[in-house]
Amino acid sequence: MKTISLKALVAVVGLLAISMTSCKKDKDDTSKTELLTGGNWQLTALTTDPAYDWFGTPVTNIYAQLPACIKDDLTVFKTNGTVNFDEGASKCDSNDPQTTSGTWAFSTDEKVLSVTQDGDTESWNIDDLKDNTFKAHYEITEGGVTYTFTVTFKKN
Repeated sequence: MKTISLKALVAVVGLLAISMTSCKKDKDDTSKTELLTGGNWQLTALTTDPAYDWFGTPVTNIYAQLPACIKDDLTVFKTNGTVNFDEGASKCDSNDPQTTSGTWAFSTDEKVLSVTQDGDTESWNIDDLKDNTFKAHYEITEGGVTYTFTVTFKKN
């Protein structure tokens, strides 16, 4: 299995956070855009199937492996199509900026959320988007193995 560096993981988690918020309409008439842009989102779960090689150890619960400096990060989707990634109270690298930004967009049917940062776009399939929770999944293929990553965010 392939291993992932901490810097690459931070980038993946940041992009995940960005692309994690998408859309299932709540029972009321709140739009998916209103649900997504109505607060700060914080990662609460990140799993993979099959297990991913985490520095030599196969793991399915990636979130449990993340340092606190990633777990406190916030993702803020704006109504104008921009997204901000905030380092939260703690930074993994003190030289990193507190906030970076990108853009986001829903697919026409609002089932896929795409987030672009630094020229790279990731698309997430939305499993659930409610007032306070967002769940999505995406796939990455490495070495002939397709991994399905599932992320969950809560709104702060």
